[in-house]
Amino acid sequence: MAIVKNIYLRLYFFVMLLYVFFNKGVAYSFLVEILFAGGLFLFFFLRREIEITWNKRTKILLAFILLSILYLLIGSLNYPLIHIIRDSFVFQYAWFAYILFLFKEEQRYIWDKLFIIYKWFPVIALLNFILQYFVPFVASTAIFGSIPIMLYKNGDMGVHLLISTIFLFLFPDRYSSKWKAGLLFLIVFNFIVVSAYSRSGMLSYLVGLICFFVFTKDQILKSNSKYFLKYLPWIMLVIVPLFLTINVGENFQGRSAGFSQLGQNVGSIVGAADDANLENNEIWRLLWWGKIIDYSFTPEYFFTGKGLGMSLAQTDDIKADDDLRSPHNFHLTIMARFGVIVFCIWIYWLVLLFKPMFKRKLVGKQMAISCILLAFVINASFDVFLEGPMGAFPFWTFVGLLFISEATKEDQSLPPTNS
Repeated sequence: MAIVKNIYLRLYFFVMLLYVFFNKGVAYSFLVEILFAGGLFLFFFLRREIEITWNKRTKILLAFILLSILYLLIGSLNYPLIHIIRDSFVFQYAWFAYILFLFKEEQRYIWDKLFIIYKWFPVIALLNFILQYFVPFVASTAIFGSIPIMLYKNGDMGVHLLISTIFLFLFPDRYSSKWKAGLLFLIVFNFIVVSAYSRSGMLSYLVGLICFFVFTKDQILKSNSKYFLKYLPWIMLVIVPLFLTINVGENFQGRSAGFSQLGQNVGSIVGAADDANLENNEIWRLLWWGKIIDYSFTPEYFFTGKGLGMSLAQTDDIKADDDLRSPHNFHLTIMARFGVIVFCIWIYWLVLLFKPMFKRKLVGKQMAISCILLAFVINASFDVFLEGPMGAFPFWTFVGLLFISEATKEDQSLPPTNS
């Protein structure tokens, strides 16, 4: 069984690499779902060997999983099973947080694999931008289903860029001087591109990074951060002229890479944009969110929500993609499908998750994971992110990594660095 576990763990991070590097382009490969089934088999076969640290967070999370199974059974009476199972993964993906308890003693291996993935991610992000907008043949090539392999959601990319940035601050001694310089350049360039295309990606990155600076009490992390930030003005002197020369077409949302679009996105966040596409995008979301809140506070849906199986866009009479099942807000997806009580418990779970960070109780890796998870949650507040494998798989992996790091009492502090 040790061999099987070893193979599974290697496969786990190979699939993680594919989803981080290719995002929506591999969403219909169903590799995460296969990994999910294999992980559940191992979890229940080896359940006597697993020592889960039970506290409020792990208990509430298990309650969410069990509740979604109950809703799955109820929904099967009225809707196609495939739709109900798909909707139940709102919480079912959280099994990955428990599956990682099988590998509590493999934390060094896990961190090494994550380091490799995010060391190369800024390079892959740049290649994605070049191929998607300048090489039409590659941009339109689909391997899994009808989704082009290079199609990457820019909000998701902002979250993964944050992880690459935080890893650069966490492990500066693991990069050569050239890698540090090149990586910092690529991160800044990719962030500007992401910010032009996605407000949620920009916001997720900035909030996560600011929290990383503000709430850490780890002086080594602060020193590492300052070391890199002092080079930022020089990098911008190169990137700004380069960015001004970029001329690519609009994406499917009518946005293009450029400082004009970037300014519109920043303005829209503070309510000062005059871009019609941005305004229309905000209006239909706000109308839908308001509608969900209105009917959720009625006797019919307050305690149970609408359940699983239906397309929320259709039942809520929203003129959007017929296949759109979630309102671009993970928290309101929970409210609409499970009711207000479960929504409040979910918010309480998030408070428990982030409270140690905001109280400045975390250092090193646990501090890094908390900021990363916050970025995931912010992006999930404006997009269909944690409902699908592209966001849920890495999110619950980092949740599990946080849980097992607490369970093993591993020293989270960082050694001094010569950066």
